Amino acid sequence: MSNKETSIISSWLTNAAAWIDIISRQGIASRTLATNKAIIDAVMEQHPKSVLDLGCGEGWLCRELVKQGVQVTGTDISPELIRKAGETTDGKFFVASYEDISAGHFIFENRFDVIVINFALLGKESVENLLSKLPSLLLPGGVLLIQTLHPIVRIAMGDYTTGWKEGSWDGLGEQFVQPYQWYFRTLEDWLDLLVKSGFSAVQHTTVSHPETAAPLSLILACRTT
Repeated sequence: MSNKETSIISSWLTNAAAWIDIISRQGIASRTLATNKAIIDAVMEQHPKSVLDLGCGEGWLCRELVKQGVQVTGTDISPELIRKAGETTDGKFFVASYEDISAGHFIFENRFDVIVINFALLGKESVENLLSKLPSLLLPGGVLLIQTLHPIVRIAMGDYTTGWKEGSWDGLGEQFVQPYQWYFRTLEDWLDLLVKSGFSAVQHTTVSHPETAAPLSLILACRTT
């Protein structure tokens, strides 16, 4: 694992308590305005019985899905986040890294109607290896849903190139420390990577600010057939 990938994990382990706090306060405006509802709606449009939430954090999405009768399983690298998810949500939760899953060191008991990854694909090799594993974890007709920062945001910054970018916790409060580099992909490179990972049909939808119409995120819906 590269130093950059390790730094991502280290930062999330360090900031787990701060993350639990800010999510409990609904302290991220873009999520409250649009992106939370967008990913819930995208999942429920599939009418799933079972959902796997990879990088589930403290379990907010799983809690919302359970309210609608979905059986949920969640994984995260952070024991603190998984502990919180297990305390507040009726589901199955496990500490597991993307490397554990892609290498087959962590085995799921069943396959799933939907796999969802919400703003949790931040590395390079870890993401590539994970995505190539996911078709085998979906039931026939299943869907992978990814929500990520909209690539067009980088165009406005004058740097629309795939690669490692400097990250920050700006706007989230002083309790967040240890920013990390994250791996940005253009829309074209996202689509190319998903096809190489075994997904032959990929649809993408823009989630916009409800008042300004500015793009906030991109949702990718991926099928193997």
